[in-house]
Amino acid sequence: MALLAMRKARGCWSFIRAFHKGPEPAPAPQKDSMERIFSGIQPTGILHLGNYLGAIESWVRLQDEYDTVLYSIVDLHSITIPQDPTILRQSILDMTAALLACGINPEKSILFQQSQVSEHTQLNWILTCMVRLPRLQHLHQWKAKTAKQKHDGTVGLLTYPVLQAADVLSYKSTHVPVGEDQIQHMELVQDLAQGFNKKYGEFFPVPKSILMNLGDGMYNPPAGSQRSASASIAMLVWNLLDAHP
Repeated sequence: MALLAMRKARGCWSFIRAFHKGPEPAPAPQKDSMERIFSGIQPTGILHLGNYLGAIESWVRLQDEYDTVLYSIVDLHSITIPQDPTILRQSILDMTAALLACGINPEKSILFQQSQVSEHTQLNWILTCMVRLPRLQHLHQWKAKTAKQKHDGTVGLLTYPVLQAADVLSYKSTHVPVGEDQIQHMELVQDLAQGFNKKYGEFFPVPKSILMNLGDGMYNPPAGSQRSASASIAMLVWNLLDAHP
């Protein structure tokens, strides 16, 4: 009986030691050597010749140059100003049709609606808690847009560059096509990736910018009827959705 009790006691102590030891540490994630493109376009506004000559033509070309290419219709970015829900839903469909007509090939790239992937907003909140308010307030686009809107600028307009970072980092993107007026925002994306890696361990690749002449609506949030600097070519009003005889 004493021998049996000793065996049980040893088994008990082995269990307690194993419990307090905790689980084995997870292996460090392997680095993904694949090059991955991510870019987004807002569904609001008119798709015109300026868009095509700017970004969309480049999007079509990038499909053949990189391993994985993701393009998103970034509808969450468009609601930094009020939108009619019915018109916005139709605009998403119209933009999808126009991109496919311009040569975005589902067999070569992934085209999707931003708001259908909840991880964008989940990562956005984590990154928002990592960035300091003055950093966002010193971004050129925030200063320019609030100067025009005075007291009408929303918090969404202030924090949309963080959502942009979440869009890019959610897919561990390595390269992002940007216009000159988005360089500051890409620097924020890179800083957030590095800050996250420093705090939680190597996880996100630090994405590189591919500088391009981007047209209207490429990630720039709408500000009433105003347009961004890289979108001045938008004055070419050739609506690609028009029916031509």
